[in-house]
Amino acid sequence: MSHGCIVENFSNLIALSEHEKNILAHFEKDARAVRRHESLWHFREHTQTLYTLQDGWAYAYKISLMGEMKVVEIFTPGDIIGLRDFTFGRHLTDVRMMTDGTVCAFPYRYILEACQQSRALSAAFFATASRDQALMTERITSLMHCSARMKIAHFIIEMYLRLKHTHPDLGLRFEFPLNQKLMASLLGLTSVHVSRMLGELAQEGMVKKQRRTLEILDYKRLYREAQFDETYIQLDLSHMLEVDSNDDEAPTG
Repeated sequence: MSHGCIVENFSNLIALSEHEKNILAHFEKDARAVRRHESLWHFREHTQTLYTLQDGWAYAYKISLMGEMKVVEIFTPGDIIGLRDFTFGRHLTDVRMMTDGTVCAFPYRYILEACQQSRALSAAFFATASRDQALMTERITSLMHCSARMKIAHFIIEMYLRLKHTHPDLGLRFEFPLNQKLMASLLGLTSVHVSRMLGELAQEGMVKKQRRTLEILDYKRLYREAQFDETYIQLDLSHMLEVDSNDDEAPTG
């Protein structure tokens, strides 16, 4: 049978058996098309389902006490949306589609059932949630300590590596539908500042941003500009699946 994007995502983390792939395929059996700006859920709604994002981009945001929208997370194809809310009774943010796309809703119990059936899938879900937390921690650090230029360079490298994880053949020119307003909100900048910094990076031959695409012209220079450290984005599950040979030995009398 054919498998969806969540299988491709997890297969890049860990070797999956055909049985485990079939378990994950169940998560994507109810696909539906969604439109740009369509909300998947709202802040404080009861958490009943999660989504896999088969196609398109989405974002999570909160409305501040002053009524301003603050983008807090970006989702790309292959992501599980709502995993952060798994242990809460209500959603912690609003989630809206950035582009047209395809999503698959599934109940929370699917994750529990998958984890009961497979140690490898348990590790993959745990690692995905851990990576999401690491992304958030890195972004907070960037917001507090980095210049505007470094923030933008860092974010571009991060998104490129995230996309390349689910699309290993991704080239240096790729879909990048974030407008300057969304980027500014996510990075704690103004739209004018984002435009100016992107212009500088373009003039210096590092990136080229068009309406819905971005091209990295000089990856090494942009990487150095971002002072990027891949530790938080390169997942390694080998230590989670090591089995002590003694575990398989029957106890002796």
